[in-house]
Amino acid sequence: MPQTVLRFASALALASALLTGPAAPAAASEEPPRFSVAGPGPGSPLVFVVYGDTRFTTREKVANAVARRALVDRIAQEHPAAVLIGGDLVYEGSDSEDYETYRTETAAWVREGIPVFPALGNHEFKGCADPAPCLENWWKALSPGPLQPYRWYSVSLGPSILALLLDSDSPLKSGSAQRTWFEKQLRSVDGSVRFILIVLHYPPVRDPLIPHARQEAEVARYLSRNAAKLRQRVVVVGSHVHNYERYFRDGVTYLVSGGGGAKPVPSLRIFGEQSRLRTSVNFHYLRFVLEGERLSATMVRFDASASDEDPWSEPDHFEVKARN
Repeated sequence: MPQTVLRFASALALASALLTGPAAPAAASEEPPRFSVAGPGPGSPLVFVVYGDTRFTTREKVANAVARRALVDRIAQEHPAAVLIGGDLVYEGSDSEDYETYRTETAAWVREGIPVFPALGNHEFKGCADPAPCLENWWKALSPGPLQPYRWYSVSLGPSILALLLDSDSPLKSGSAQRTWFEKQLRSVDGSVRFILIVLHYPPVRDPLIPHARQEAEVARYLSRNAAKLRQRVVVVGSHVHNYERYFRDGVTYLVSGGGGAKPVPSLRIFGEQSRLRTSVNFHYLRFVLEGERLSATMVRFDASASDEDPWSEPDHFEVKARN
C-alpha cells in the first residue's frame, strides 16, 4: 500500500497542513491513504487522545458548549501526539457554519500543532438527502489531506500502533469494499506494530438496551473469530452513545466514548460493563499512553455542573499489555 506521510497542522478543518513527505492526491484506483504520526523521542511515552460526539455548532440544546470547549482546552494542555475523533464532529454536516465553529473552538489545537484524524458519523450527513454535498464539506475540511474519494483510512501512531478509522455508514459485511480493505490491513500489519486501534462511530459492543444501528456488529463478529490469531492486541473505540462504557469480549477491549459535548444519554452499565461508573452524565475524553509493551487508558471526565470544586476527575483506568 502506498504510504502517505502527513502531519496535519490543525484539526479536521486544517486549512494549511505541514507535509513531511509525499502527499500526492490519491487516485480512485488506489487504496485509502495511510497517514503517519511520528513517535516520541527515546524514553518518552506516546500520548494520544480518542473521543467522539463533539457536535461543534452554535445551536443550543443539542450540545453543551461549555463542556465541549473545556475538553478541547484540556486536550491542548495534554500536548498529545494526535487526536482521533469517532464521528459527529459537527452537528449538521450540510452546514458550513458548524465546521467554522469547529475551526474557531479548536484554535488551541492549531497552535499546538496537534494532528486530528476523524471518522465519519451520522451527523456528518445530517441535512443532506444526497450524501454527496455533506461528504464534500467533510473532504474540504480535511483539505489538503489526500483523502477524497475515500471514507475510511488508516494512521500509524509511531511504530507500535496502527489505527483504522472506519465508516459506520458504509457496508462492513463480508465482501464489501470496506470489509475487504479492513481484513487486508489486519493481515498485513507490520511486525513492529503491537496494538491495533479501531475507531468508528457506531460502537460494536454497547449497552444492549440501546439498539444497534447499521453493520458495526460485523466488526465484533469478525474480531471474535480472528483477534486471537493476531500478533497484536486490539482496542475498539465507538461513539454515538453520548456516554462512556467499557467491555472486554473475546480478547478485545471495546469502548464507548461519546462524551465530547453532545446532549448526554443515560447508560445502565450492566450486562458486563466494566467501568461501573455511578455518574449518569459523563463529558469526557480518553487519554492513551504507550510505554514499552503497555498501553494504558484513562477516562478524563469533566463535570459541567461543578461550581466551587475541581470539575476534573479520572474515574476509570485500564491497561492492555502487548502479546509476548
